[in-house]
Amino acid sequence: MPAHAAQTVGYTTAGLLIAATLLLVVGPDRASALVGPAASPSAAAPSAASPSAASPSAASPSAASPSPVADSTTPSKPGSSSASASASAKKAAPYRVVGLGDSVPAGNACGCTTYVDLVGRQAANRQGTTADVSNLAQGGLTTPGLLDQLKDGSVKKKIAAADLVIITIGANDFDTGSVGSSSCAGLYCFQSTLKQQKSQLDEVFDRVEGLLDPDATVLVTGYWNVFLDGDVAATRGAGYVRNSVALTRAENDQIEATAEQNGATYVDIFTPFKGSSGTRNDTSLLAADGDHPNAAGHRKIAATLAAALSRLMP
Repeated sequence: MPAHAAQTVGYTTAGLLIAATLLLVVGPDRASALVGPAASPSAAAPSAASPSAASPSAASPSAASPSPVADSTTPSKPGSSSASASASAKKAAPYRVVGLGDSVPAGNACGCTTYVDLVGRQAANRQGTTADVSNLAQGGLTTPGLLDQLKDGSVKKKIAAADLVIITIGANDFDTGSVGSSSCAGLYCFQSTLKQQKSQLDEVFDRVEGLLDPDATVLVTGYWNVFLDGDVAATRGAGYVRNSVALTRAENDQIEATAEQNGATYVDIFTPFKGSSGTRNDTSLLAADGDHPNAAGHRKIAATLAAALSRLMP
């Protein structure tokens, strides 16, 4: 063995003996401080009794580097999570529809899915969600009756939460007994009712608009006829048909003007039923009583309303 190698072994052996003695006398921590890392047994030959010393990761440089898991905690762009959650919540929220008015939106004499429900489902489908429809229409309801209904707390709550409100009201305000009389030509018999109804309609639309969110929509329909129509009306005579059509046109004009003055959208259903001339026989769209729409009539009104809504919400 070369002399310098023997000398090195001798130094190493002596160092180990000194380190072992210090370990026994003053303990590992004090021994390390006195002798230094070079003389420490753990530096020269790791103790088998120390789990951390035996572990490969303890000596590996990668042990001191950050764990790869730290990458998953990298902050996302500010607000991105909350914006995504908000978008998901909005998509999941149902499309809320409220129907107001008389026996026409209520679906009397039909036993079918009303146009209020049909429009609600179609609009919700376009929004990628479900429809929550509250059809509060009542058979026989008049315009003053609707004003009373709008005072009800539960009704106001539903309207306030609505995305869409559909209103059909006014026909029941008129006296049906005189429409066939020759004395009612020129709407003489109905002028006072029309005048009184104007302010009532104005209040109805104003109250509804006052309850709604600014992004909500109000659709107001007119009538194909405020009285009997089709084959049933024809049995009442030409005077009945003439006077009822004339009153219906006047009523629709009033509803349209008042609705639009209050920010609502008027939807004409007279033309889809009777044509622009008002002479088309619409019996196929009416129930047997000649007074209410049948299932086909409700689908016709729903299609007309949906078309109007799509123009407002392309």
